[in-house]
Amino acid sequence: MTSLVRTLVVAALAVVAALIAQVNEGRVVFFLPPWRIDVSFNLFIVLAGVLAYAIYLGGRLLQKFADFPGRVRAYRQRREESGAQRALRDSLRALFEGRFARAERSARVALEVPGMAGLAAMLGARAAHRLQQFPRRDDWLRRADEEADVAVARLVAGAEMWIESRDNERALEAIDRLQGSGARHIHAMRIAMTARLQAGQNEEVIRSVRALEKHRAIHAAAALRFKRAAYVGLLAARRGDGMLVESAWRDIPEEDRRDPVLALEAARLLNAAGRASTAAAALEAALEEHWDGRLLDEYGATPAAARSQLERAEAWLARHPGDPALLRCLGTICLRSQLWGKARSYLEESLRQDPDSPATRLVAARLFEALGDEPTAAHHFRVAAVNAAGGPAHREAGVALDPVAAANGLRPTLRGRAL
Repeated sequence: MTSLVRTLVVAALAVVAALIAQVNEGRVVFFLPPWRIDVSFNLFIVLAGVLAYAIYLGGRLLQKFADFPGRVRAYRQRREESGAQRALRDSLRALFEGRFARAERSARVALEVPGMAGLAAMLGARAAHRLQQFPRRDDWLRRADEEADVAVARLVAGAEMWIESRDNERALEAIDRLQGSGARHIHAMRIAMTARLQAGQNEEVIRSVRALEKHRAIHAAAALRFKRAAYVGLLAARRGDGMLVESAWRDIPEEDRRDPVLALEAARLLNAAGRASTAAAALEAALEEHWDGRLLDEYGATPAAARSQLERAEAWLARHPGDPALLRCLGTICLRSQLWGKARSYLEESLRQDPDSPATRLVAARLFEALGDEPTAAHHFRVAAVNAAGGPAHREAGVALDPVAAANGLRPTLRGRAL
C-alpha cells in the first residue's frame, strides 16, 4: 500500500512538471565569446539538477576516501572489543565452573583491550587466588590498580582474598583506603570485621558487629559467632591475670553472657585463673537459659563452694529428674566434697539412665581411685575407653570384660559392686 501511494505521488509530480514545462517558453543564453549557446529553460533545469547530483556524488566519494583509515581503525577496535567480551564471558564461566587455569588464560586475552582490562585483571586475580598462586594474584591486582573504573572493586576483592590467605594487614589497609573516601560500604565492614578478628583486634570486632546489627546488615547467627569469638579472644588475652579475666567477663553485656558456648569458654578460663566463684555464677546464669550437659560437666568440675553448688544442682534435679548429665554433675560435686556415698548413689543413677556414657564412667573411676579400689577403677577406665572408641560395638566389648556377668545376663560387675 505504501509503495502504491508513493508511485501515485511521483506520477502526479511528473504530470505537474510536464504541464509546467509545456507552458514555460523561457530560454537561457550562455555567451562564451566567440560562441553563444541557447538552451531552453526546461533543459537548463534538468542539466542543473544532474550537475548538482554529480557534485553531491563526488563529494560523498571523496568523504568516503578520507574516512577510510578511520573506518578501518574502528572496525579493528570493534573486532578487538568483541573478542575481549567473548574472552571475558569465557573467563567468568570458567571461574564459576572451577576451571581456574582456563579462566586465567581467557582473562589474559581480554587484558589487551583498554576498556576491558580492569575486569579482566579482577577475574585473573580471583582465578590465580583459587589456584593458590599468590604472587601471580598480586600481579593481577597491581594491574587492576591501574584502571580507575575498578578501583573500588579492586580494594574489596583484594581485601577478601588477602583475608582468605591470612594477610590481615594488607586486607585492613585496603579497607581503610576504601572507607577513607567517606562512603559507607557494608560489605567492606564485614570483610574488615573478619580481618580484625583474625588479627586479634577483638574490641574493634565487637564495635563492628554492633554497628552492623544496628543497620540490620548481618544475620543474627553470624553476629553471635563473631561476638562469641571476640569475647573469648578478649578473655584469653588476659588469662595470666585472674582479676583481668574477671573484669573482662563482667564488662560483657548480660544478654551475651548467657550464651552457653561463651559461658563455657569463660568458665574454663576463669577456673584456670582461679576465679571459681565467678565461673560458677556464669555457668548458673547460662544454665537458666540453656540446659546443656557440657555446662553441667564444667559446673561440676568448678572448685567453688561445694555446698552452694550442691544445693543449686539438687534444685535443678527437681526440675530435670533423671537427667544423666545432671546426676553426673552431682556425683562430681559430691566427689570433690568427699561425700563418697552420695557420689556413688548419683553416679549409679546416672549410669542407669545412660550406661554408655564415657564421662560418667570416668567420674566413677575417679571415685573408686579415691576409695582405693584400683581394680574397679581400672574396670571403669576400660569401659569408658571402649564406649568412647567402639561406637555401636561397645556393648559387646563391655560384656566381654566380665564373662560371669555375661553368662547371667547382668551388667558388668566387679567384686559385687553395683557400678
